[in-house]
Amino acid sequence: MSDDGRRFAGPDFDEYEPSKSYTLGGLCPVKLGDSVGPGTPPRYRILFKLGFGSFSTVWLARDGVERRNVALKFVQAKSTARSQELNVLERLRAPNSTAGQEPYVIQLLDSFEHTSANGVHQVLITEPVVPLLAPDSCFEPKVTKDVLRQIIEGLAYIHSHGIAHGDLYPANFGFAVPGIHRLEDVDFWEQATYPQIWPVIPFSPLCDPHSYPPYLCGKLDLGEFLSDCAPDIVGHPLSVRIFDFGGAYVVDGSAPPRPVTPPFYLAPEIVFPQVALNKEDPPWDQWSDIWSLGVAFHDLVGAGGIFPKTFFDNRKLPHHMVHICGEVPDAWRDYIDSRPWPLDVAPGMTEKFWERRKAYFAQLGVEDPAGLVRLMRRMLVLDPAKRPSAQELLDDPYFSDSASLRNIVGSTHPLHCFPPAFPAKADSQTTCPNLSTLEN
Repeated sequence: MSDDGRRFAGPDFDEYEPSKSYTLGGLCPVKLGDSVGPGTPPRYRILFKLGFGSFSTVWLARDGVERRNVALKFVQAKSTARSQELNVLERLRAPNSTAGQEPYVIQLLDSFEHTSANGVHQVLITEPVVPLLAPDSCFEPKVTKDVLRQIIEGLAYIHSHGIAHGDLYPANFGFAVPGIHRLEDVDFWEQATYPQIWPVIPFSPLCDPHSYPPYLCGKLDLGEFLSDCAPDIVGHPLSVRIFDFGGAYVVDGSAPPRPVTPPFYLAPEIVFPQVALNKEDPPWDQWSDIWSLGVAFHDLVGAGGIFPKTFFDNRKLPHHMVHICGEVPDAWRDYIDSRPWPLDVAPGMTEKFWERRKAYFAQLGVEDPAGLVRLMRRMLVLDPAKRPSAQELLDDPYFSDSASLRNIVGSTHPLHCFPPAFPAKADSQTTCPNLSTLEN
């Protein structure tokens, strides 16, 4: 091992998962062409890597039994035992879903456990999904009003099953590509640009060679590949899929897991206890998802992050939240007042902020900029008890001219009814005066 604690030679790049993750309890070593899963020969053959996260890698594979292309998510060994993802995806299965009656949530197809030198890994098999917003991708599908409506429909479906997602940010929204199944493994290998690879070389000759792959593999930009090689597969209209339930949990009164959402998308009820009170694991639930989704909408329509990310200090997030919401909860006041901040906490600042957002949305060609601003402001409220549910958001005037499943199947359809599993809003215990009442 090197003096700085690294196990492998060479730098770690943002384009690859950290090589140090390939250790006991860590990631599963996977390489292109591997066959894994049940059966003889094993059922799934690895074609390309689709992505990676803090606790998993995701691969495009060919299902040799069903003759279809699927996504395989390998969960790191130390997370497998405590992961709720399989249970969550089982709950969200929608049998016999048809066009116009889809849950807009990624669907689990199969699962198994795979043993490597690093431990036992949960492997989840789902439909392949093309991200709506992929950094540095040449493929950027248009996020329309109908796409935003589908996302809210999907979140209402998730919440109606008593589940909080906990990681709603732009990277976890995509769309289905059912036509991808007609492409054979040879089609991908012959037509896709071969991925960049980086050799994995251990510092110590005693390192178990089975604990790491021979190379780190670059990702296949599935959207760009399909738009170049099979454009009819990514035709319109888009059918949304919410995915990555690694941070999700069933809201049943038990303590939620530690939130995995990137800081800029965390809800105020998580951010403030973390930065002001040094509480690492504040409680959160479905109402926190509503805030995260409101922030994500700003990115999805092409406007970038709603909070500035350059030289950002997470301790300043509460100030930015006050800036866009126009209120200071009593519990926040000492923290806000004790830290000078260049954002003016002054009358009219919030209205000016949203007027600028409206003008920017118009420049981007967003449908009904004023309506989108009104929708986002309903979602971005500091007090979770004052946020609407996803089901209530479907009745927002912004979607009045957008076809809704509720108009097709009725309000009692299981995709659109809100059972008591959704947590009741607690009565607000804080008074949140409007900033117009505050002095500079």
